[in-house]
Amino acid sequence: MKRLALLPLLLLGACAGDSDEIAGQRLALPDTGPELPRVSFSIPDGVTVSERPIGADARRYDFALEGHAILGLYLGPDPRFNPPDGTPEVEREFVGGLVAKTVVLREGDAWSRDMLVQSRRPVFYYFFYRRLRGAELAIADHIIGSLRER
Repeated sequence: MKRLALLPLLLLGACAGDSDEIAGQRLALPDTGPELPRVSFSIPDGVTVSERPIGADARRYDFALEGHAILGLYLGPDPRFNPPDGTPEVEREFVGGLVAKTVVLREGDAWSRDMLVQSRRPVFYYFFYRRLRGAELAIADHIIGSLRER
């Protein structure tokens, strides 16, 4: 297993620069409640979003491609993933103009990612996927890179 820090920048940069490759429609997440930010993503054809309330101040979203979950998102306070600054595997970057910490793991041709994005409110976006390849990987990174907070 290899941990790669520069790949998130390349993948998110590629997604942002090549918007023609993966077309999507901008979709606001369902009611996030009064304590959470209003947020939208570019959702490609064939991707569905489902919501699981996990408390008054937090939500869990699953992004599925043709019925298969490819990307999870926790939106709320106190995520379980919060690596300390300065950890060698942690890369700092920006997503939708917000500060993010990312850890990427490669196993053969499969990629896993944990990303923590600080909202403008006192909550976090915690994105995660496991062992994605090819189109699923590109779509998951496209969705993450399309984050827009209002």
